[in-house]
Amino acid sequence: MSTDNALPSASSLHQHACLTLNQSDCLRLIRFPTTIISVVRQAILSSWHRGLQNEKEYGGAYEFKLNGNPWLGQGSVAVESRVMMMLVLSALHHHGWYLLMSTDVSKKQEGKDLLIFRAGIPPQSTSFFAVSFNEWDKLRLIGVPHDLIRAVQQTIGTSRIQYEDWIYSETAYQFKLCGYPWTADGYETVTSRMIILDLLDCFTSLGWQLHASINMSTSHKGCHTDTWFFRRNHQ
Repeated sequence: MSTDNALPSASSLHQHACLTLNQSDCLRLIRFPTTIISVVRQAILSSWHRGLQNEKEYGGAYEFKLNGNPWLGQGSVAVESRVMMMLVLSALHHHGWYLLMSTDVSKKQEGKDLLIFRAGIPPQSTSFFAVSFNEWDKLRLIGVPHDLIRAVQQTIGTSRIQYEDWIYSETAYQFKLCGYPWTADGYETVTSRMIILDLLDCFTSLGWQLHASINMSTSHKGCHTDTWFFRRNHQ
């Protein structure tokens, strides 16, 4: 195997690379080794059933153009795109690429986050799940272990939940909350932030660590929220 194709060694801990979400259907890898391109391709194909339109070199990056519009996703597509991102993040993490930050460096209205990674030694086996904040009042747990659902129920409290159920072939568990916490005004903005803090306390107490908070959507109405991704090392 050539040096260009090899994964970074433990001595190259300062090597950085990034992943960008572009337009409504593209994912680009910048300065990742060639072997990681194959890793990401497999993560996409195993989680995005619509598949790939094409892939190519793009101005020094490597671009995957997906079928459909994952970054404009609504309904089931929004859940599927987050499952795909969860698998991509998991694959990169397991191959020793540690996420340093997700950041927005674009002035474009439809801009999405840039994800910057640092190469290191692959960690022990790790699980991931995602949390998304939808519409005005919905909280979705995507790829979540079943035992965590009960913990979230208790954390939010039944008085704050209108109803809850599995959606999209049990890919996500959705809570419809009372009121409009994601568009709150006045005192309700404090209450909605307390819910956020309570959830973080809940996840942390069960061994889950926030891996990333990513703006990965451009909604039709111009408003969107980050998606959270959590990880936990296997015991």
